[in-house]
Formats: sequence, C-alpha cells, structure tokens
Amino acid sequence: MTDQAFGADFSVELISRISAAIGLREVQSRSGGPLLELVNIVDGTGAGALRLWAITDDNQLDRLIHWRLLSPPVDTNLLFLFGRPGTAVPHFHAQVVQFGPDACVYNADIIPRLDAVEHPDHFTEVYGPITKAFWTATTDRQNVCSMAPANPAIAVYLSPWSIAAGRPTNREELRRVTPSILAYLDHCLALARSMTYTGATAEELASRDRRHLELLHSETLDPRSWKGVHRVLGAEVAQHIREVLHAPVR
Repeated sequence: MTDQAFGADFSVELISRISAAIGLREVQSRSGGPLLELVNIVDGTGAGALRLWAITDDNQLDRLIHWRLLSPPVDTNLLFLFGRPGTAVPHFHAQVVQFGPDACVYNADIIPRLDAVEHPDHFTEVYGPITKAFWTATTDRQNVCSMAPANPAIAVYLSPWSIAAGRPTNREELRRVTPSILAYLDHCLALARSMTYTGATAEELASRDRRHLELLHSETLDPRSWKGVHRVLGAEVAQHIREVLHAPVR
C-alpha cells in the first residue's frame, strides 16, 4: 500500500486476487475507459470512476464492481463481488474510506442471500468456515473493529460476521485485518465453484436479491452518504450508479 492512496491500493489488491482466481471481462465505456468516469459537478475535476467486470468463468458469480469516489480529502473505495441472482452464493463486499495519509474506516462482509430463521443450514455452510477469521480480527483489542458500533439500520441488511471499523483507525489496522478479509473473499470464491444449496428456488433467490439490494443502497437507509454523493456527482449520476450496482450482467 502507498502512503498516498492506501484505500485504493487495497481495492486493487482484492481485484488482482479475484482476477487470478476467475475470468473477468471489463465492461468499458465507448471511449474504452472505465464504465463511468466521475466528474465533480462543482468544479469539473475528476471524482473517481466506476468499473464493472463481467465474470466469464462457468461459476455462480455474476459481476465485480469497484466504485471509487474522490472528494478531497476523502477517498472512498467500494468493492462488490456479486453472486448470480438465482443462486444462494453470497455477495462479497469491502470498503475503505481514507481521509488523510494514515486515517480510514473500513468494513468487509459476506452479504447473506437468505434468512437465518428459515434457512439455518445455509448460514452454517456460508458463515461457519469464516468464523475463525472473524474472531481473529474482532478479538484483537488493538483493532477498532473489536469495539465497532454498528448502525442498526444498515447492519440488518449485512451479516453478523461483518468486520467493520465504525470509528477512525489507521492503515496499520487495515493491514492487521487484511488476512481475515482475504479469507472472506477466498471463501466466497470457493462457494461460487461448489455451492449446491437447494433450500430455495432460483425465482425466490432472484426476487429476494433484487429487493435486498434496493434496500441496501436506498437513499433513505444511509441519507448522509448519499447526500454526499449528490453533492459531488449530482442526483442523476447517483441514480445511474445504483442502477449499475443492481443490474446483473449474466
């Protein structure tokens, strides 16, 4: 990681790991660059980009998205690896918000595709193997994530295995928890190759996934963050980004 943009470098590291494991085809703009080049509506300066890759391998993954939003001094990087809509493969998510040369908050999760009460066997298969990685990160008292207060409005759409720094920390903590985050990613990639869950139909899974993602990225759920996006990019571009986040490519 570099001093200047360790949050972005962290996302690039994850993308490289995914690319080494599965086939990716980037969906580019007409000019051949990232799908969306983002521009600050106030001064016309570059404000990051949204990149989209289609998964080309014969597995249960659909798309990879990296959204970088630059609004100095804040550098926000969000990464999503989405399972296909009609499968039970969970979505991998990681985010780093960097502000300054050494300060950040972060979170990582495997987002559930079903509910624990109705499908406890699904939760055992998805989350049992990453529990050790979760405890490694969250029981280290050096780490802010061991004391992270969750926003319940957002947390209800994530999993209890989410690793999150809910208050400012530094890149050294991000380094300490990176092995746990990589374990989450590797587990998600393994599930995409081998998962055969039959406790819900493809139609039920796709319908729930659509409603879940719409709620997770709704402006009413996290109004402060989306107001910031509107302020930098405008409402129309913000809506376009949500549409890209939700649209399957396979």
